[in-house]
Amino acid sequence: MNVFNLFSVITLVVSLTLTGSPLFAHGPGPGSDDSLGPFMVTRHFTGSWAQVDQESQGLNLEVIEQLDGSRKSVVYWYTYGADRKSAWYLGIGNLVEDQIVYELYDSMDVGFMQDDSPDDEPVQKIGTMTIVFDGCDSGAVTFETDHEEVGSGNFNIARVSEIMNTHCSGGISDDMHADAMFGEQRMRLDPAREGIIGTGYAEYEDYPGHMEFEIEVEDLPDGDYHLYTGGQYRGMFTVFEGRGELEFTSPGETGAMRMTFDPRGELIEVHDSQGVVLSSFENRFDQDDHSHHGNGDDDHHYGCGPGGGPGGGPGGGMHDCVNDGEFIEIEVDLINTAVLPEAKGEAEWNMNTNRVEFSVEIENVPVGSYVLKVDGIQEGVIETFEMRNAEVYGRIIFRDPETTGREYLDFEPRGQKIEVLQGESIILEVTFPLE
Repeated sequence: MNVFNLFSVITLVVSLTLTGSPLFAHGPGPGSDDSLGPFMVTRHFTGSWAQVDQESQGLNLEVIEQLDGSRKSVVYWYTYGADRKSAWYLGIGNLVEDQIVYELYDSMDVGFMQDDSPDDEPVQKIGTMTIVFDGCDSGAVTFETDHEEVGSGNFNIARVSEIMNTHCSGGISDDMHADAMFGEQRMRLDPAREGIIGTGYAEYEDYPGHMEFEIEVEDLPDGDYHLYTGGQYRGMFTVFEGRGELEFTSPGETGAMRMTFDPRGELIEVHDSQGVVLSSFENRFDQDDHSHHGNGDDDHHYGCGPGGGPGGGPGGGMHDCVNDGEFIEIEVDLINTAVLPEAKGEAEWNMNTNRVEFSVEIENVPVGSYVLKVDGIQEGVIETFEMRNAEVYGRIIFRDPETTGREYLDFEPRGQKIEVLQGESIILEVTFPLE
């Protein structure tokens, strides 16, 4: 099968930047400090890379997502042939931590503006190429081929350009989808064998461009412990006077390890020298049910036009559909009823062509469970927890279409009375705006 057709993503991009000075509009982004620990190749490695020791040669690199959600990289190597005329080679490869391992191809016997012929197979594999990056802006390339002119060798590369308005940090947040759903999750870690009396918790949080993952344990014997997620080793931490913690962030931050993995959907374990000490067992952090190519649910489409919109609605000037590319948001602060004088909260409703969400968040309340009522009807319960900075926070999110980690939005909050209750007492309330 023709390699171009196999991946359905490859376009020849002629790089005009390889002979000039670096074109950075800004430097590396926050968290790109190599002292923060291991890094991973992300979509922000996409760009032009010059061969620093060779004349007017280099790579154009793309990191892509395929229809099945897997990540690949495509590289175009611009160089010269024995005839001193420009030549290029194509690589298609897998991302492995701080490396990309390519299969390298050559396209032969194709003339200028030659008509396409489905029967031709001009692309042939000639060997392999591996790029090992030592940061967001430089790396080393090795190649091995059976091509008479190319042979085998190595060269160093440095970044020349990057995608506009992006910052490379080498952390997993670099690959976040722009329309991902954000929030906080927390779960217990319980003893995994007899004789263990300690406990712990794991906490995950994300918001646009940022991810955090932290584990904290207490009442364990002092010593060194190791964290595993999904069976993979993630790092070591020390318990002193019965307490210990390990934190990961992306982009990386001082005092935390750079986060290059996703703990959602994975078993979380703490090990000592004898094996598993604490475990999340059957519990898992919820994963976003995100589709890069749309929500895939034709019955839930909020675009205006034929077949669009949720149908009906209470009217009164309210939006029941949006035009493609638009986003509608309504936010309102909840009013404190003086039952808990420090309590605060916010309600938010938003819509794009693929989904509608409604959320209520509260803070500065005791840890516990709080009933949420809409138009006098209980629609859910907000569970609050203590965050790392000792503040107490809770949030509930409703969504249509329904998805993992979200309640189903089967009611209309706009124009209705929103109430948050502690027991039988209303602590926060508001009449939610129509628009």
